[in-house]
Amino acid sequence: MRDSNHRKGGEEKEPVNLVSYKKQIGRIRARKTVVTLVLLIMLAVVGVVVFTSIRNHVYTDYEIVGTVEWSPSEGATIVPFGSAFLSYSPDGIHCINAKGTGVWDFAFTMQAPMVEVNGECVAVADRNGRAIYIFDKNGKTGEISVNSPVQRICLSEGGVVAAVLDDVTTTPIYLFYKDGTQISYFRTTMSRSGYPFAIGISESGRLVGVSYLYVDNGQMTSKVAFYNFGDVGRNETDNLVSGYDYQGRLVPYVGFLDGETAFAVSNDGLMLYEGAQRPTNIATVILNDEVRAVYHGSNAIGLVYYDKSGAGRYRMDIYDKKGNPYSSISFDTEYDDIFFTGENVIIYNATSCLIYTTKGKLKYEGSFEEKVLLMIPTSYSTRYQLVTENGISLIQLR
Repeated sequence: MRDSNHRKGGEEKEPVNLVSYKKQIGRIRARKTVVTLVLLIMLAVVGVVVFTSIRNHVYTDYEIVGTVEWSPSEGATIVPFGSAFLSYSPDGIHCINAKGTGVWDFAFTMQAPMVEVNGECVAVADRNGRAIYIFDKNGKTGEISVNSPVQRICLSEGGVVAAVLDDVTTTPIYLFYKDGTQISYFRTTMSRSGYPFAIGISESGRLVGVSYLYVDNGQMTSKVAFYNFGDVGRNETDNLVSGYDYQGRLVPYVGFLDGETAFAVSNDGLMLYEGAQRPTNIATVILNDEVRAVYHGSNAIGLVYYDKSGAGRYRMDIYDKKGNPYSSISFDTEYDDIFFTGENVIIYNATSCLIYTTKGKLKYEGSFEEKVLLMIPTSYSTRYQLVTENGISLIQLR
């Protein structure tokens, strides 16, 4: 007789042990987790090693990746303009890209053209002239006619222009959008405010900082005043939202690091201000030496002095947005220009270049093969455009 419990096609299977099965699955999952963690840790270690190696690597040479032909016009001045550059003279201004191709040009007649570049915007005015031209990467965006001679212009990253004019009894300061539309203006007088000695403007153009120079009881005194042209400033007289007096000091420089951090440099101090609406003084650094030049990026300020220690001809002290010292760099290079890009500061002239991190680590020291007119950063920290008398070269540090 056939057993009714007998399964067809083979022997009867053992019942599954669920507890043992779950333990086995758990062990497999645990092993996969451990392997994954080990791989992630190994990748992280490799990443740290590679990053540290790149960060600490000192480059001593470069290779030319590509070159295009270009030659400067006689008597022209060239300045960087984003990834392109500008060539200007009393006869006009031209925008040239990295391929040596003209992007746009504009003709004018000026005795002493003043050119202000900020990001992808540029403003041009003739000193003591009565016209201001505004451009972006595509060409002219606005033209401004004023009734008094232009003495100074300042430009925000967004294309807002501040213009200091020279009137008979007052010194008007006007603000314009990049299309030439007037935003606002206020008038200053020697008896009330003093003479506007320096001016700076925030990224948005909402905040304007002005350094005034005046005489108080026979002593030279400076005042740094901040004007807000947004909603907050509308409720204040002349849009003035804050101001600071510096008796016996000359303040020849006012600048903005971003939309809410401003700074001023006097003959004996570095002053930091913070606030997107009403800037307040958050730090003052006493300087023992006379500042020769001022440079800054979006996160750092560099003050250049003659180096009295003998370590080099020059010394650059670098500070962060709070006025804390980052580093001090001594160097001998007779520089033509200094600029900040990312975490690096570039010091260069026609024949040689130094690249440091803002913390003072040397990244590159070397000479150029040709006379360099302009050095332009790219999106890669180890690649730069070199504009020379014979062309435009893309170089890779090595």
